[in-house]
Amino acid sequence: MTTRNFLYAFITLNVVMAVGVFSLIKIEGLSVVDAAWLATISITTVGYGDIVPKTVPGRLVTMGLIVSGVGLYTYILSTVMVSIAEGQLFDLLGEKRRRKMISKLNNHIIVCGLGRVGSEVFNTLKHEKQPFVVIEKNPERAALYRHSGVPVVVGDASEDKVLEQAGIHRARTLITTLPDDAGNLFIVMTSKDLNPNIKVITRATRSEGIPRLKRAGADSVIAPSALGGRRMAMSAIKPASVAFVQTLFERHNVYYQLEEFTVSSNSWLANKALKESGLREKFGCQLLVINRGHETIGSPGPDEVILPGDELIVFGPSDKLSELEKA
Repeated sequence: MTTRNFLYAFITLNVVMAVGVFSLIKIEGLSVVDAAWLATISITTVGYGDIVPKTVPGRLVTMGLIVSGVGLYTYILSTVMVSIAEGQLFDLLGEKRRRKMISKLNNHIIVCGLGRVGSEVFNTLKHEKQPFVVIEKNPERAALYRHSGVPVVVGDASEDKVLEQAGIHRARTLITTLPDDAGNLFIVMTSKDLNPNIKVITRATRSEGIPRLKRAGADSVIAPSALGGRRMAMSAIKPASVAFVQTLFERHNVYYQLEEFTVSSNSWLANKALKESGLREKFGCQLLVINRGHETIGSPGPDEVILPGDELIVFGPSDKLSELEKA
């Protein structure tokens, strides 16, 4: 079943019904209710016999209703039943629900691809309760996530219309995880063209592809193989340090966490020296890094002033970090 064919048949049936009712009112002198009743029982072939046409023109109208209406009614009914059996009707309802979910999202994340890397991104964002939409080209793979509670758009993420379905103009970040650099390159270029302000994080399968992806507009390029290789090497050289950092990022039930905060102009931290902020005294947290534009200030001193727009990387107890975020 196509939605268009079903719609055309439904509209035609209603037109036939309306013409039949109007004709029976004029020819047979029936009331609106009686004419509608006669037209309905004729089309559905129920035929109770309580109301029948008494004139030849009335009988001709009824015959026309039976011939045209029964065919349309049977087509619509059989189409609906087949659609239910094949799951297409539920797909249509699911599509409407998905569009409604996406229309309510703002400042969300778009994830392109549900392969090995994309599924890990999916699980992490879902665990962190982040608002996000997924784009997956493979319908069978997309179907596996149908009941995840996360809207999934089936299509090619390099196409404008697909990105627009995912709310690209309202999104804050796009993550593309395709296993080929060419595909990721097209997605980076298209997403930046549609939304120049969006932050784009992309996967690179080869190290030589990183400069091209950055030139295309990617804000962050990550090569999983290179990253994994370096971590394995450092695990051999500095096992305790790597294990500690790995625990922070991979285990969600640890007491201590790393968190990022952006200082707004009306924040209680704005324009305060670190020694006056009370980060350590009130919250037991340690400020590790301040990102200020293109400048990175590591291990800031007590006299360092926190400015609006600064990105703070803070280490501390998870419950205290939650309090700090709400303060």
